[in-house]
Amino acid sequence: MLKLVYEEFSRLFGNEKDSRCFFCPGRVNIIGEHIDYNGGYVMPCAIDIGTYFVIRKNDSSQVRAYSLQFPKLGLISFDINDKTKQKQWTDFIKGIISIFKIDFGFDVVVGGTIPHSSGLSSSASFCAGLAYALISIDNKTIDRIELAKQCRRVENEFMGVNCGIMDQFIVCVGKKDSAILLNCDRLEYEYIPFDLKDYALLIANTNKIRQLTDSKYNQRKQESEEILAILNNNGYSFENLCDIRDDMDKYLSLIDNEILKKRFRHIVSENLRTLKAAKALKEKDIITLGKLLTESHLSLENDYEVTGVELDTLVHAFLNEDDCLGARMTGAGFGGCAIAIFKKSRLVEVKEKVKKIYQDKIGYEPSFYEVSISDGVKEIEYHE
Repeated sequence: MLKLVYEEFSRLFGNEKDSRCFFCPGRVNIIGEHIDYNGGYVMPCAIDIGTYFVIRKNDSSQVRAYSLQFPKLGLISFDINDKTKQKQWTDFIKGIISIFKIDFGFDVVVGGTIPHSSGLSSSASFCAGLAYALISIDNKTIDRIELAKQCRRVENEFMGVNCGIMDQFIVCVGKKDSAILLNCDRLEYEYIPFDLKDYALLIANTNKIRQLTDSKYNQRKQESEEILAILNNNGYSFENLCDIRDDMDKYLSLIDNEILKKRFRHIVSENLRTLKAAKALKEKDIITLGKLLTESHLSLENDYEVTGVELDTLVHAFLNEDDCLGARMTGAGFGGCAIAIFKKSRLVEVKEKVKKIYQDKIGYEPSFYEVSISDGVKEIEYHE
């Protein structure tokens, strides 16, 4: 992909000798879903599919940008002071310029290997990658945690997505061959070696198109805030719902709304599952890790209700196969991807069987990815 991006940059902008190349990974969340904005623990990994950038300053106030993912839009140009949203991919560039206070024009070509709307965090990969590249070509540096915080502001304040910080954090701070146990409230984190022994992590994409701003994601966040307000109006003083780690029943009795009870059950139980999963991974207890993944999906399916027929079809097809230690949706849901842990020797067979089950029910095929665990955003060299 870098070769294609580099060649396109040369075609569009001519002499590329002053250009620089960057890569930002995508991410897969092993467990800990829809609790990042509730101050909980998550356990994601950066992965070796991501976004590539070739970029340089252009001695003007103009941005000239081209994406290999949106070739029909062609080369898009605008002034760095233009904050007008056009409901297209360059809105993210305008958000980055605004939040990071970029005061120079630049030429950039972007290409990615993360499928759009897959739930593997293409937006965080793009945002952190371009922000890091712009800071670097301006001969400045930024702390990686601060980079993640500012990229979250781009999503929240400019793009209108009320996401937590998990996606931005992992693509900035990720480490090769390691998961990260992250406390999303205090931003305390721990690297955990990701070793599944004779098993592999398989990612399956539903190929259903979705957008977080058009989904129920913001609604779930609002429901979480309603639950927190109910508890605190009854004498508690929790900053986040994931501060709750004791008996849920005494809190459930304070919540009259049955839907909010279900949401609360998921949030508290998922946070505890994540801590158990981190312990299992440290101890190389892959069987327990797999069981926790399955419990996570059932909670997301039945209590948080963010899965849908596509994700449920994939996950339950995986779980019906021998040698599947566990499976669940990953990401925000409403489409996107599922993950499963299988014996490496069965991957080819499993993919074919699950593909047929999914196509027969949904009407089109899923896609599958076998990934490696990657470092976070970085500058890279291009070699012909």
